[in-house]
Amino acid sequence: MTTVLLDAYDSFTFNLYQYLRKAGADVQVYRNDKITLDEVKALNPRNIVLSPGPGHPREDPGICYDVLEHYQGKIPILGVCLGQQMMYEHFGGTVGYAGEIQHGKTGTITHDGQGIYRGIDQLFPVTRYHSLAGDPLTLPACLEVNSWTPNGIIMGVRHTKYTLEGVQYHPESILSENGLEMFRNFLRLEGGTWDANPGVRDVDGMANHYPGLQMVRSPEGGDSLVVQPSQHGVIPVTDILTRIFRQRQRDVAEQKAVPGRSLADLTRLLELGTAPEPIDFVQRLREATAGGSKLAVLAEIKRASPSKGDICANAVAAEHGLRYACAGAAAISVLTEPTWFKGSIDDLRDVRNIVGTAKYSDGRSRPAVLRKEFVFEKYQIAEARVAGADSVLLIVKMLSKAQLRVLIAYSRSLRMEPLVEVNDSDEMAVALELGARVIGVNNRNLRTFDVDINNTKDLAGAVPEDVILIALSGIVSPADAAIYADSGVSAVLVGEALMRAEDKDAFVKGLQNAVSN
Repeated sequence: MTTVLLDAYDSFTFNLYQYLRKAGADVQVYRNDKITLDEVKALNPRNIVLSPGPGHPREDPGICYDVLEHYQGKIPILGVCLGQQMMYEHFGGTVGYAGEIQHGKTGTITHDGQGIYRGIDQLFPVTRYHSLAGDPLTLPACLEVNSWTPNGIIMGVRHTKYTLEGVQYHPESILSENGLEMFRNFLRLEGGTWDANPGVRDVDGMANHYPGLQMVRSPEGGDSLVVQPSQHGVIPVTDILTRIFRQRQRDVAEQKAVPGRSLADLTRLLELGTAPEPIDFVQRLREATAGGSKLAVLAEIKRASPSKGDICANAVAAEHGLRYACAGAAAISVLTEPTWFKGSIDDLRDVRNIVGTAKYSDGRSRPAVLRKEFVFEKYQIAEARVAGADSVLLIVKMLSKAQLRVLIAYSRSLRMEPLVEVNDSDEMAVALELGARVIGVNNRNLRTFDVDINNTKDLAGAVPEDVILIALSGIVSPADAAIYADSGVSAVLVGEALMRAEDKDAFVKGLQNAVSN
């Protein structure tokens, strides 16, 4: 069946045609004012693409609005640049000045990971040629924003029911990444609704939500909430987790752009066998309590934190790692976030090297090495494995269920069982549903930084015996760890207190042998 490409007299139509053909489409191109709706019907199109073009979407639209009206809910439709703006206006929105003029300029976008963005990395470069964009204050109720710039300009929309999707930028430009895969995602769509394409638009699985929207009280009164555009375009950052997440998105995008350090490059390094051999994270934690210790200890290397500032800013990670290993730690957690925690992936690599070459007099295995990080995509997991990690931290609070499922599977494919972090009963339910084998309960709320060391104990009853439960944060002495004895908790993770402790050996042994009163 045919893909009908309606050309709005734009030179990029040629590129669009090439990309669609390369993606596997049988494309027929028509000027949008040189063909009638009846003639389009006679072609029996499988899907339709509305091209870029000059001017305003209400100027010289040809048959595009008639096509949208007739085919919505029947077949997939993709709009590019002007084509996306036509969709915005067709459903009742207003397209106006974007606040900036972009002509042949590249920039990064964030997206929700659904529809045409399935399987596409975040913060990838796109090429923009426009001065107009959809006004977020007029966003139609039937549309959702699928992508946006760092300053909140709408870069694409998707219909919430029909298989209609558009982008403001030019995925067919040579300077835009992932364009071909996005067109392939579009061409895979069947029928006219998302219901006919299970899993392609998963509201619960959205990787990100447009920050130019806010929850407000319904104008009809009562306690119900509705979503509407923010008056300021972008919601102010009000919690540290959101600030860290956004910064890490920028950091990872920059790292992936370094020659030789893309995900494909890291995958090749793993295929070549350059990464140190991992050990079984679960087994290593179980071994730690097989010899009589009450609790396994995960000793953390942390130079600083958002709540405490500098802890040991000039710490040499390998030195601390060796001392923790010799003291009997079952695992060493290495914070690799650079801005707030002053860590790096090099710290992890150094720790793995030193604990892998150290000699242990009692014949025990080396400690496992955990990458403590704000992980949101596969790249960070591959980077951890290349550096020698045996496990990575996955935080339920900052990931959708779909993201978490994918990242757990990818981590396991690299022979790393992840540590899944939760903070409350709802997050615990998600972790258990997805089959997490090692669960850490953070006693610190990452949004408010309030600490309740009883949090882990309160949630322990929900955890099956075959799942390793770890208490995270807020433990400053062996006495604090003692409350977990005989409560189903298998291990404790301690950072700041161990970093400050003069006698690390005695501190670790005190944690291992903590006894409840």
